[in-house]
Amino acid sequence: MSTTEELTTAVTRLVSARVTGFDRTVDIIEAGFRRGDAETRLHAQCPFRVTRGDKILLGSEDLRFPATRDADAVTAFRDRTTMFERKARRLSERFEAVEYRVESAELGPAGRFSLRLGDDVTIEVLPACAGPVEQWRLFDRGTDRHFVYPDSATH
Repeated sequence: MSTTEELTTAVTRLVSARVTGFDRTVDIIEAGFRRGDAETRLHAQCPFRVTRGDKILLGSEDLRFPATRDADAVTAFRDRTTMFERKARRLSERFEAVEYRVESAELGPAGRFSLRLGDDVTIEVLPACAGPVEQWRLFDRGTDRHFVYPDSATH
């Protein structure tokens, strides 16, 4: 289990980390952060988005829609050809080229957190489930160190 203090520390540890890209496992949104040789992963099972100013660049709801209008949504999800994959790939390529870094990080009420990057880009995670169900986790790849919200979630 993770206390509020541990979650705050885990989120603020992302400051200065380079964002390495976005992907998904089934319906879990993934984001990668690298500092030196260490990689931290975010798994979000709640609403997630990347914005630039007033524009949404990538959102968890993009999983619901096929990349092309003529495709079936269920098939697109299964085949990983949703709007999410298309946008995540483009955004990951852009982030790789520009090397976006986390400039500030804030854990807010009820597990919400936001990461501010350069160029007016923000990554936001917004838990939206009242039950004791895992909404997000941060973990250091290759270790047993996991920080889970909410702390009552069963792992």
